[in-house]
Amino acid sequence: MKMIERLAEATELAAQILAKHDYVRVISHNDADGITSAGIICNALYRRGIPFHVNIVSHLDEAFVRRLDEPAIFCDMGSGQPSLIPRDAVIIDHHMPIESDTEHLQVNPHLVGIDGSFELSASGVTYAIAKHLGNNIDLAGLAIVGALGDRQPMIGANKDILDEALQHNIVTIAHRLKLGDGDLAELLMYSTDPYVDIAGDPNKIQTFLDELDIGGKLSELSPEELRRLASALVLKVMKKASVDAIESLIGESYKLNYEVVSDASLFVRMTNASGKLGKTGLALALCLRDAGAKDQAQQLCLDYQRRTISEMKKIDIKEGTSIRYVHSSDKDVIGALAGTIIQYVAPDKPILVMTEQKGKIKISARGTRKLVQKGLDLSVAMSEAAKKVGGVGGGHNIASGASLPVGTEPKFVEAVDAIITEQLGGKGE
Repeated sequence: MKMIERLAEATELAAQILAKHDYVRVISHNDADGITSAGIICNALYRRGIPFHVNIVSHLDEAFVRRLDEPAIFCDMGSGQPSLIPRDAVIIDHHMPIESDTEHLQVNPHLVGIDGSFELSASGVTYAIAKHLGNNIDLAGLAIVGALGDRQPMIGANKDILDEALQHNIVTIAHRLKLGDGDLAELLMYSTDPYVDIAGDPNKIQTFLDELDIGGKLSELSPEELRRLASALVLKVMKKASVDAIESLIGESYKLNYEVVSDASLFVRMTNASGKLGKTGLALALCLRDAGAKDQAQQLCLDYQRRTISEMKKIDIKEGTSIRYVHSSDKDVIGALAGTIIQYVAPDKPILVMTEQKGKIKISARGTRKLVQKGLDLSVAMSEAAKKVGGVGGGHNIASGASLPVGTEPKFVEAVDAIITEQLGGKGE
């Protein structure tokens, strides 16, 4: 039996519930996985002739949820706070459930023995539901985008979706340097994934390319020029990056044969940037195959990467026993900063990136698969440490977040450092 089939009973029941409604409210998270989840279910509802209204949000807001008075489906959120969710709502999530919940239908891979941190994201769960609502196999590409957005490998249930997409020519795989396509100097100037130390510095980039005797568009390079470029970039990345980051530089890339953005990695960046910058309608339009949204989303993506690189050049990373932490003045890019630092700059300890937003301290934390294998669980660490200072936290073992009262950061850092030190065996990395 395929791993994803463990969810068959729950996904079929969720589809039956949705199919009975003549109107559905869709609430989803504002990152790439949440937005593609919303895109998948909205496409499926539209094809069934079921009207819907979508809200893409950064977090569950109790006041907002209380105002809901129609059938609702929550995507990429809800399992951590089921007490906030209306009883008749469906929860589609891949975060670890932290409360006993007998009042909702929760479709969550963790509940059937699938690791929602690595083997299946919310978009994959939503895709499994969409298949029960009609012939929606062509939406598999969006599920892959969502998984990539959460940095999940194509293993377990994700591989089941990928295999199906390949079988039906929804997706095509190529093995190549994963920089995207376009002018080399511009790609390196704004690249955050992969991130190299010359990013943001046109003079250093030109010197780098001159030394390799290459230039122009990536797609126009000869095999020998591509080999030289790849080797040079790997050498740069290897100095500091994680194994995961090196693997992400050269390897499988996914062409989406049914989507308006065919490069899956670019789709991730465009939806994530649009979502984080508050242009959620634009991000959803991409998932609904509105080609008219591409140009604006592409520009937002470049702006977001530019801001991330600018912040990378300014931050001062501080050391704890088993963690690193940093304060950022740009509230919109803390997740991107955390991901870039842990992947390409300092992968040996978890990183916490903090910013002040709307009278709260928001924190984005990231680890690596290697650290998780050693015992790291950021969801537990962030939740427990946040509670100690009057905040809330949670997420995945490899990626998590928290919201704290202003002024509690020192106590929080001390608490989370102690928890992670214990998780990793009682000593710093």
